Amino acid sequence: MGYARSEIESIQSELRSIVGELDDISNGVRRNFRNIGQEKCANVIDSVSQNYRRVINMLDTVDENNLKEGYEAK
Repeated sequence: MGYARSEIESIQSELRSIVGELDDISNGVRRNFRNIGQEKCANVIDSVSQNYRRVINMLDTVDENNLKEGYEAK
């Protein structure tokens, strides 16, 4: 099941990249946008980022043995 683990790790890497970008955006909103609801906006971005972090953690628990047959060939 090496291919499946490789694909999962690739997905996790992409999600980590997205999380990093979202964190940068959130920090920029907090730092550069004053008096226009920046805190609420940044909190929403943080919430999305946190959801991606949960998905990354969930992917760590995937048992490749339980993947649908044929996944290896894709």
